[in-house]
Amino acid sequence: MYNRIKKLLNQLLEKAQIKNIWLAVINNDIIMKIYLCFTFVLLLTGLLTGIIFIRLYRQNYLRSYTELLTKQGRTIAKRVAKFERNGKLGKFQKYSTYIDEIESSENTDIWILSNELAKNPLSGEYTNAETNDGSLTGDMYSVISQAYEGKIASSSSFDDVYGMAILRVAIPIYNKKANEISGAVMMVSMIDKQTMGIDKGTYLIVLSLFLSFVISYVVAFIFSKYLSKPLNKISRNISRISKGDYSSIEPRNPKTQLGKIEITLNQLALQLGRSEKERKNLEQVRRDFFANVSHELRTPITVIRGYAETLNDGVITDRHAITDMYQRMLSECQGMERLVGDLFILSKMQNPDFQIEKEPVSLMQIFDDINKSASVIGKEKNIQFIEHLPDNDPCMMLGDYMRLRQMFLIIIDNAVKFSHDNGKITIKIAKTDEKLYISIADEGVGISKEELPYIFEKFYKSKLKQNEKGTGLGLMIAKQISLKHGGELAVQSEKGHGTVFSFVFDECTSMEGYE
Repeated sequence: MYNRIKKLLNQLLEKAQIKNIWLAVINNDIIMKIYLCFTFVLLLTGLLTGIIFIRLYRQNYLRSYTELLTKQGRTIAKRVAKFERNGKLGKFQKYSTYIDEIESSENTDIWILSNELAKNPLSGEYTNAETNDGSLTGDMYSVISQAYEGKIASSSSFDDVYGMAILRVAIPIYNKKANEISGAVMMVSMIDKQTMGIDKGTYLIVLSLFLSFVISYVVAFIFSKYLSKPLNKISRNISRISKGDYSSIEPRNPKTQLGKIEITLNQLALQLGRSEKERKNLEQVRRDFFANVSHELRTPITVIRGYAETLNDGVITDRHAITDMYQRMLSECQGMERLVGDLFILSKMQNPDFQIEKEPVSLMQIFDDINKSASVIGKEKNIQFIEHLPDNDPCMMLGDYMRLRQMFLIIIDNAVKFSHDNGKITIKIAKTDEKLYISIADEGVGISKEELPYIFEKFYKSKLKQNEKGTGLGLMIAKQISLKHGGELAVQSEKGHGTVFSFVFDECTSMEGYE
């Protein structure tokens, strides 16, 4: 009794384990898809193999059987022609017995027919059928007609007379004396009975496919855990990444497809990690930006408000003092206006969707225009501008005239601002290998090594007295305009020995499409 209960419990446990494994497979849709694809491919392969095998087997069988009937028919045709030529009717009658045995043993009808269209047709004594007795079908007439033309013909199809598929082979009987086709031998075999082997083969193929499918499915079921293990690992890694854990993933075998997926997932995690870091940096930049804007606007607003309250209270009555306050208020307003304008330009330049409308422009024309403004800017310090420009060359490039003018003026304005009285500013334009090189050099106070990496950042301003009215956006605007034109902007400087700003742009070598 105890053994029976133990056996029953073991059976229940085995069933429960199988059920758990099956539920695990069912819930894993990827494994199920693998199973379904495997099953479909297996069945399709088996079906195609069976169809191709049966078709090839049938064709090979018909070809082989046609060759056999042709060989027998040619032998019979030669014998019949020889019997008639030698007038040996008795021997033909004995030979007819052999023909009857062939018909009986091989399920083949042998028809000996006379060619009525020949000058010397085969004598009726040597035939066993007539062409015009109504027993021949259209397909039979077709092969016999070809035989009367001297050809060995064959065909296979369903025959209404026999009520089954038959194979017909017609062989001409050649009369050597008259040098013509006197008749034909037609071998008619009922091939449906011969195809019993094909039916049996089909049954064996189907049975083999079924057994293979069952065995393969059981094997696939057993190895389900092996298949799902790497997929579960990838699923866990994806879940970890979705929760913000972007640590690297070490693929077990990088050369396999799953290993390549893990490598791609690892690259995704690294990219997401970098993106998250950039997002935090951008958030910090955004906060710094608003803090800087607030700081830059708070001071002038406070000054304007103080002056406005003083004027409103009527505390100051001196006209010159009042005029001075208005001038200071106007100056602060102009400073705020300049700051807002610079922010607007910078916002446009940093927008990736903003595209500058480019057309061929001449750098020579731009600097000729800039010289007029530069002379005014440098007049107070008596700055001397020295130019080294190519002769008789407009130095064409694709760009926005006003933006390029603004960019170069920003650099020149900075150069004047930090130059000493009676200083020099040198402007050079050179051209090499379809590249335009522009440099603007001053002999001013220069920039320290500590400050140099930060001069193109927002709101970065030198602490020198010369820059007390600057917004800290000019150089960044110049950098963005250069980038929008596909150019490069670099700076070299040494404290106390001046600064050189260098530009590189592509030369416009063709005016086609812009004229």
